[in-house]
Amino acid sequence: MTADDDPLGWDTSAAAGAYRDRDMRLAESLIFPAVLQRLSGGSGPGRLALDVGCGTGAVAARLAGTGGWTVQGIDPSADMLDIARADRAHPRISYRLFDGRSLDWLADDSVDAAVCCLVYCTDPDDDRLAGLTAEIRRVLRPGAPYVLADLNPAATGVAFSTLRHGEPGVVYGDGDTVATLLRLRDGSTMTGVTYHRSLDRYRSLLTGAGFPSPAVELPTLPADGPADQATAETRVAPYMILTTHA
Repeated sequence: MTADDDPLGWDTSAAAGAYRDRDMRLAESLIFPAVLQRLSGGSGPGRLALDVGCGTGAVAARLAGTGGWTVQGIDPSADMLDIARADRAHPRISYRLFDGRSLDWLADDSVDAAVCCLVYCTDPDDDRLAGLTAEIRRVLRPGAPYVLADLNPAATGVAFSTLRHGEPGVVYGDGDTVATLLRLRDGSTMTGVTYHRSLDRYRSLLTGAGFPSPAVELPTLPADGPADQATAETRVAPYMILTTHA
């Protein structure tokens, strides 16, 4: 995969349109099942899951359709939400625009689960993320799970079948800007801007908000052919999944 365009800001209509057409095979195989598993057993009538940074609604749709949750999907991008409402409407999903920090319409201890997938990496502002994380902690009921899935900071520069974040051989530090290539369904690519954070930085954002230190999973795909033909995601985890509880 090679960068063939200028990075798109995630809050632009161009990024939303391209993101709508992304190749989601790796996320569908490595992130979605893990999120559903960690929230299994908690769904039911009136049980509310918050999808923070829901984008075009892919995770929200799984939570409502497969997991049985009532879902509130929230995102700072009106364009992403327009696509979510058009492509992934569901009677148990509501979509809402928010500022990326405050959940002031939700009461303390009112949410039964929260997920946040591939969002922290798109925000350069640690203070904003710290405020958002504290808000998520505030609205979760005691013991409710919080599942945070993001790019694996130890996998920068690795060319996976549907994405690459960072240039090969480059060492990134916390806060560094990283160009991330996503493959689209037609075989072309889009380039978005992400921001590097170490696993320790993620841990500190969670524990600083009052969450216990998270369990960490680095899922890979099984190799089903000769080793010399195996894709990178059979050897290195493209994503990390952090699970903690209020």
